[in-house]
Amino acid sequence: MSFSHGEDLVLIEIANRVATVTLNRPEARNALSSALLRQLRASMKACEADPGVEVIILTGADPAFSAGLDLKELGSTGGNLGPGPADPSADVEVTTPWDAMTKPVIGAVNGVAITGGFEIALQCDFRVASLRARFGDTHTRVGILPGWGLSVLLPAYIGWARAV
Repeated sequence: MSFSHGEDLVLIEIANRVATVTLNRPEARNALSSALLRQLRASMKACEADPGVEVIILTGADPAFSAGLDLKELGSTGGNLGPGPADPSADVEVTTPWDAMTKPVIGAVNGVAITGGFEIALQCDFRVASLRARFGDTHTRVGILPGWGLSVLLPAYIGWARAV
C-alpha cells in the first residue's frame, strides 16, 4: 500500500507493517519548506494512528536525506521557521518536526543531512547511515538557532567533547 499527501512532497509506502516515509523534493535536496514540514507532520501522525504500521523508516529521495531549511523560503517569508499561522494543526508551539511517537522511527540517512535535516535525523530513535551520508550543522552560517533539539541531542549521542 502507498499513498501521498497533496503535492507529493512526502511519500508513504506501507509494506509488511513497515511505513517508509520519504521526503520528496530531490531537485531541492529535500529542503524543508513549510509545505513539506506540514506534510511530514501529517504523514508521521497518520503512521502513528495506523494500526497496520509497527515501524517507520524515514528517508529522503536521492540524492539527499535533507539539506535543511529551504533557504529561498527562509529568505522571502521565513514561513518554514515555525508552524506559522497557515498551519491549523499547530495549536501549540512546535519544537519538534513531528509529535511524540510510540512507534520506533528509523532514520535511513542516504545522503547529506544538513542543519534541519541533521536535526530531523537526530529526532529518529535509530539512525542508519549509508556510505554517502554526511552530517553537518550550518545554523550559524544562515543566522538561525537550532530549534529541534540539536544542541541537546547531539552531545547526548556522541558526547560533549565531540559535539563542540
